[in-house]
Amino acid sequence: MSEIVIDIETIPDLEYGREHLNLDGLSDEDIIRAMTFRFLQQTGSEFPPLNMHKIITISLLMVSSEITAIKTFSIKEQTEEQILKSLHKELNKDASKLISWNGLIFDIPVILFRSMLYELTSSELLLCSSKHLDLKNEISFGQTDKIQGLGTVSKQLGSSGKPIDSGKMVWDMYEDKAFNEITEYCESDVINTYLIYLSHQLLNREIDISQKQEHFDKLNACLQEHNPNHLALIEKS
Repeated sequence: MSEIVIDIETIPDLEYGREHLNLDGLSDEDIIRAMTFRFLQQTGSEFPPLNMHKIITISLLMVSSEITAIKTFSIKEQTEEQILKSLHKELNKDASKLISWNGLIFDIPVILFRSMLYELTSSELLLCSSKHLDLKNEISFGQTDKIQGLGTVSKQLGSSGKPIDSGKMVWDMYEDKAFNEITEYCESDVINTYLIYLSHQLLNREIDISQKQEHFDKLNACLQEHNPNHLALIEKS
């Protein structure tokens, strides 16, 4: 059985804006501006509501007694529907626990809503909150607005933090068709989340310090094989 760390990257749902908000004929950039203004009026925030996100990348860091591995599903090779089908298929294998940073608030609701759009059947793991550890929620005892973001927390606990400061830059990378950079960014999030998870396990006496180092060494070996660029994330750990 494996534990899986998950993270998604999204952009605003431009197709909905074109079809249902009378924005057809505008450039993508103008649609983004119009939708952002509408969100600000409706919710007081420029951040899109959960149902207004389109998933472009999902990264998984899978950990078991036998292997530590990273797998990413990207819009570079797949449609959003195919990305979601790949995710559900992967989670249906032998996953026993889902780990995220803010996943209960953002990632999982977005995944489930977009799956509904394509009339997909969800993997059981996504529907079972008892098998999901949202570290942001867990560490803050539910006070998620009282704790800073993944980049800051991971840096405090010993990693080098996030490679870019804000997920808002994902749109710029998408516009530039920099899909490999989006993949690296998403994967960096699951790596940082996993490093926080190891510290959390140590805190809760689920592992000892030697076991934490053993897991860290396996992660190091995984990154050397998968993408050596990620090694910079763990240099301080």
